[in-house]
Amino acid sequence: MKVEPFDRSACDGATLYEAGASRRSSSIEPARTTATRRLDNVRLLQMGTLVFLLPNAILAWGFGISAAGAVWSGCMVAAVLLCRFEPKRQGLLAAPVDMAALAGCMLLAFFLFILAGETHLFFANSDWLIRDAVLSDLARQGFPLFYRYEAQDYLLRAPLGMYLLPATVGHFAGSKAAHVVLLAQNAGLLALCLYFVAQLSNTRNRIAFLSVFVLFSGLDVAPQFFLHGFDMPDHLEWWSVLFQYSSHVTQLFWVPNHALPGWWFAVLLLLFMRGEADFAFLLAAFAATPLWSPLAAIGAAPFLAIFGLRLGGGLFAPRILAAGLAGLCFAPVAIYLTADAGAVRHYWLIFVDGFALIYPLFIAVEIPHAAVVFAAWSKIEESDRALVATAVAVLLVIPFYLFGATNDLAMRASIIPLFLLAFAFAKIAVSTRRDGAPLASVISAIVILSAATPLLEVKRAFVEPAFAISDCNFLTSWKKADPTIWPSNYLARIAAAPAWLVRAKDARITIEDRKCWPDHPRLSDSEK
Repeated sequence: MKVEPFDRSACDGATLYEAGASRRSSSIEPARTTATRRLDNVRLLQMGTLVFLLPNAILAWGFGISAAGAVWSGCMVAAVLLCRFEPKRQGLLAAPVDMAALAGCMLLAFFLFILAGETHLFFANSDWLIRDAVLSDLARQGFPLFYRYEAQDYLLRAPLGMYLLPATVGHFAGSKAAHVVLLAQNAGLLALCLYFVAQLSNTRNRIAFLSVFVLFSGLDVAPQFFLHGFDMPDHLEWWSVLFQYSSHVTQLFWVPNHALPGWWFAVLLLLFMRGEADFAFLLAAFAATPLWSPLAAIGAAPFLAIFGLRLGGGLFAPRILAAGLAGLCFAPVAIYLTADAGAVRHYWLIFVDGFALIYPLFIAVEIPHAAVVFAAWSKIEESDRALVATAVAVLLVIPFYLFGATNDLAMRASIIPLFLLAFAFAKIAVSTRRDGAPLASVISAIVILSAATPLLEVKRAFVEPAFAISDCNFLTSWKKADPTIWPSNYLARIAAAPAWLVRAKDARITIEDRKCWPDHPRLSDSEK
């Protein structure tokens, strides 16, 4: 399938920079005067990206002087580049915010995250047992956090981007306030993602589009039915023992800290390919998001490399060079995230016995949507074609390597390409007439069968009773929740971290002798 080249001049950083400079130097027109009194879409994009940037500045307070200075410098330069960005005239970002659409997306976002267990108004999945502990420790003591377990000292080394702003508020206002801010932060970011993806879809029925998009999933119910019949587990996606591509609802319910930065970067990619955002904006966002999810950032790297190289000489535009230099200032964050990372399980899966059998089945079950997209390729906008083709290629390659206790690489690096595939599939699904033709029938079958995975996630929220938020520390929560797997993705030996990176503290958090979740409906008394 031939991939149409995109108009490089529309996305060239130098072109956008010069156009913006020209507008800033010209006299203010009456129409522009009116525009200054309204909220334009570009302001939403800037505010959302700054929310991802801010935790890096908060984290730097726990760094040594040199490391903190570098990160703060990077944050300031990135913030200036974001705030001085000027959208192209007559584009989506220059248009006023559709307040009704934004309000609808906000309601949907709050609804999804409340069902997911944030603030514990509904049942919270097992991952939240540890997440609540991380948020509690950060709210009480701030970053850095040091732990002692079996005579060994450890540093909390984890992607803390989602926690730092809520924890900062919680430090002064208490644990409940931290959880409320966490919900507001996450729902706000999700609402912006849904708002922009709906606007970019250019579909008449955006409610139908968002429904298909949010419920996007693989056909996990098929192998689960083959293995278990009707006695299937309520979490369908671990039918393969080697890897998992998570549905959108699964991402939001289990790993919003990974989903949100991945979805946000995917939105920026769509805007970039349409000439709405420049490459400097992408670079600034990319530098900010590893603190939220380094594995989602790995999924972003191929897109950044491929489409950055296609800019050619445009890579040397002043804005892009400034964004690149700002990104280098985030090196202390990268060093922090990779400290003692060799302790995390990793190896090539392609050489594992059975890979040749399970891999093609996995691809057929998880991304049959790709076949629909390529069958209806003419319905994909030219600006999106290279992006969607790259997304499918990345999804085909990701399963070759394992990283993490439960192969976190496959689950997290796939977030961005899955988002882009879901965007293309949802557009085709809502624009294809249900006339009984083969393509329409295949689309209907995929939408219906794939809905089982997200709907079972939602069902759990209504079936399982909620339980109270725990303020147990991280070590205690881990020891009670799942002591069989050492949390190497959360803890690094202090000796493995550079002495200049993190400010030293004498305090060490140890295991407590107390109950954490006395009203949890699934844990035994010995685990509570």
